[in-house]
Amino acid sequence: KQWYQRRVRGQKSRPLEMNFLIVELVLIVGISASFPQLPAVYAPNPEVPSWDSAHWSSHKARDLTPRDWYDRTGLSQRRGKNPVLRVSGGVLAMSGEQPRLYLNPWIKPDNRHWVLKEERERLAASRPLRFYKNTEVTVYYRRSGGDGADYAGLVIGCRSSPNGHVNSTLYHEDAHTYYVKFRHDGGAQFVKEVTHPKYAAKTIGDLFAGNSLPQNKWIGMKFIVYNLDTNRVKLEAYIDTKSGAELGKISDKNNWKRVGEMIDDGNNFEVSTIGDVDGKSAIREGGGVVFIRNTKIAKAEYKFLQVTEIETPAQQLFVPEDFSF
Repeated sequence: KQWYQRRVRGQKSRPLEMNFLIVELVLIVGISASFPQLPAVYAPNPEVPSWDSAHWSSHKARDLTPRDWYDRTGLSQRRGKNPVLRVSGGVLAMSGEQPRLYLNPWIKPDNRHWVLKEERERLAASRPLRFYKNTEVTVYYRRSGGDGADYAGLVIGCRSSPNGHVNSTLYHEDAHTYYVKFRHDGGAQFVKEVTHPKYAAKTIGDLFAGNSLPQNKWIGMKFIVYNLDTNRVKLEAYIDTKSGAELGKISDKNNWKRVGEMIDDGNNFEVSTIGDVDGKSAIREGGGVVFIRNTKIAKAEYKFLQVTEIETPAQQLFVPEDFSF
């Protein structure tokens, strides 16, 4: 707002800058128009733009190098150890030892991301527009084979910072991430990480009667994270095993079942930490980053990824039935 006021008072170039803004918004809206209407469990926050993977369906097949230059928001970023991320026909294929897709909102005016020191300084001073804190994240996942670490699989991380996982001693206190896992071995977990790489896990249950995550089948996940008050954070996980990520079925809210939920009240989800960092309190703020990850995978596929900031207090739009374990 202050920047906008300075331009109005002191410059004559506002029409040109506003024109660029309008063009950018039109392009983003035009791309998102092809994205399916995914059922929302909670009402969105209209002040924070959602992010979706509509651009995976546009343009040519491509590798992230490490950016996806067709993501006009600039958030997409390939991360991890020996990662290969390739987009083709609306699908992101991920392989490698530790592949990650970060949705990193900490972007410079030249569309490059801030380095470690700059990101820390910016986090203390201001926030980017797409700072995702109270989120509803939806994605579909298909495992191509029986490879991949048992503890990996369909994994979403929320409230991370861009660089909290790069080194166990440098900026380790910036990890502060909640995860949900639909593991390759069939288990479901909530995970809390405050300083990398230490974590704590809460088991939800076995999703497939003790069997591993199915191969060559699209599985949907929703991970919802939001503050209840100044001390408590609620985590919710949902699964879609019915739609097969088919466009004619994906918009049916009855596909979704509640896998589990929990409240981190600052006493019941303590994690060991490096140094004197508090591992007991809930992660109430975070760093605005959402990511998906896998481990030791030859090929895993993702589609219809969407990140939405939700209103708080949360306004529930429908109540999914419980998943039958």
